[in-house]
Amino acid sequence: MKVTGTSIQQLEKDRPRARCRKWRLWVSTDEGRKSRRFAGAYKQAQGALRDFVSELEAQVPNADTFEAYAGSWHRWRVESGDFSPNTMAGEETCLNVIATSELGSMRMDEITPDDCREALLWLKGNGQKRSERKASTMGKIHQVMNQVMKQAVMEGKLARNPMDSVPRPKAKFAEREALSPAEIQLFLNRLDEMEVDGRVIALYLMACLGLRCGEACALRDSEVVGGMAHVTSTVRSADDSVGPPKSHAGVRSLPVPPRLAAKVAEWRERRERLGIADAERLCCRVDGSPISVRSLAGWWRGEDGYEGAGEKLGCYGMTLHQLRHSNLSMMSRHMSLFDLQRYAGWASIAPAKIYVHEDIDSVTRAVEMAWA
Repeated sequence: MKVTGTSIQQLEKDRPRARCRKWRLWVSTDEGRKSRRFAGAYKQAQGALRDFVSELEAQVPNADTFEAYAGSWHRWRVESGDFSPNTMAGEETCLNVIATSELGSMRMDEITPDDCREALLWLKGNGQKRSERKASTMGKIHQVMNQVMKQAVMEGKLARNPMDSVPRPKAKFAEREALSPAEIQLFLNRLDEMEVDGRVIALYLMACLGLRCGEACALRDSEVVGGMAHVTSTVRSADDSVGPPKSHAGVRSLPVPPRLAAKVAEWRERRERLGIADAERLCCRVDGSPISVRSLAGWWRGEDGYEGAGEKLGCYGMTLHQLRHSNLSMMSRHMSLFDLQRYAGWASIAPAKIYVHEDIDSVTRAVEMAWA
C-alpha cells in the first residue's frame, strides 16, 4: 500500500492546539483515505500518525474472514496434539461464540480495535438471551481472540494485532456460594443414607478434600493409603482420557480426615463382596468400570435418565464443582493463603483470594497469640 499524504485533524475546536487532547489521524493511500482517532497531546498524535503510516505501508492484504482463519488455526492446534482435549474443546466453544458476532464475517485485514471492542460488548450482553455473560467467560473469549490475531501477525498476515489496545475484562473476585461447615456435615449425613458406591465416594472426596471432579474420578484405589490421598491425575471431561492434573501444582498429597477414611473402608468392603476389589479406580461402578465426569455430573443434575442426586441431598441449584468450593471455603479459615494454594493444587496464589473471608475472631486470636 502506497501512502500519498497525511494530516492531523483537531476534534476539540473550542481549545487551542496545545490543550487539545482529541484528534483524527488521516492517511491518503492509493486505495483511498484511512483514518484513526487518537487521544493525547499533539506531539503524541504526530508519533501515532507515523506509526499509522508504518502499519499501512507494511500491511499485507488478508481476505480471510476471522471465522475462516480462526478455524484453520484451531484445526492446526488440534492436529498438533500439543494441547489437552479439554483446552481444545473450550477453545472451539469460544470460537463458535465469536462467530455469532459481526467480527466473525469481517476480513482479517479490516478489523480494528474498535471492531474488537464492539464485538466483545455485544457478546457480553446482546449475544446472550438469558443474562449477561460472566467476566470469566468474557476473559476466555478475549484470550482466544487475542491468540488468533497474534498468530496472524507472527505469520506476516497482519501488520498489527488490533487486540493489543483492547483490555481484558477484569475478573470479579467475589466470595463463591458455598455450604457452611455445618451444612457440609449435614450433606455428608444425607450422603450416608445412600448405599455406598463410587459416585458417593466421589462426592465425599470433593466435599472432604476439595478435589476437582476429574481428580476424584481419576483417583486410584492404591493412591489412598496410610492416611493420605495422593493426587496424580485427572479425567478430562472432553474425551474421558486420563492425564496429569490441570497444572504441575495439582500433583499433591492430602491428609484423609477420619470420616472420609471410614467411608473409603466401607466402600472397599463392599467392593470385596462385589468381586471388584482389584478395580484400578477408587470411584468405579459396581461392575468395576470407571465413572466418567459427564456421567457423574448427569447423575448430580438429574440428566440422561438419572435421578437428581444434588437436589435429593439438599443442594438445590448447586453445581457439582461447588462441593470443592465449599471445602476450600471451610479450609481457608484454618490455613494461610500459601497453604491453601498447595492444598487446592493451584499454580498461583491468585485464586485463593476468592476464599478470603472477613473473620474478626481469627484476626483477634492472631494478635493475642503474637503478643502473648
